[in-house]
Amino acid sequence: MIFDRPTAYELLDAVSIFLEGKKFKKELPKHLGFNLQIAINVINIVKREIKSGKEIDETSSKLISDLLEDEDTMKSLAESIKNKTLDLEDKNLQSALLEITKMKLSVDNPKYSTYKELIE
Repeated sequence: MIFDRPTAYELLDAVSIFLEGKKFKKELPKHLGFNLQIAINVINIVKREIKSGKEIDETSSKLISDLLEDEDTMKSLAESIKNKTLDLEDKNLQSALLEITKMKLSVDNPKYSTYKELIE
């Protein structure tokens, strides 16, 4: 990589730790504390995407290409489902959609109760 340390992930991690660790959040008016929490959540999503995004993209692409027998995209998969080219009862489709959903949830918010249930 051309960039030296700290990496983008490390920078975001430092900001996230700083914002989450400060007690000033409790001293802020509620609406500003809420806005701060949104900012922290966004930073954490970006961190998880930086950490896992490439692997998730590669795995999702493989799952989709196995279903469509071509190197297609999520949009192509959605169109195939919409046009009933793929049957929603197909166990391979269901399995692929479940795996893709779990990977996306792991980035979006791994604390979701549904995600926790899916990975157990």
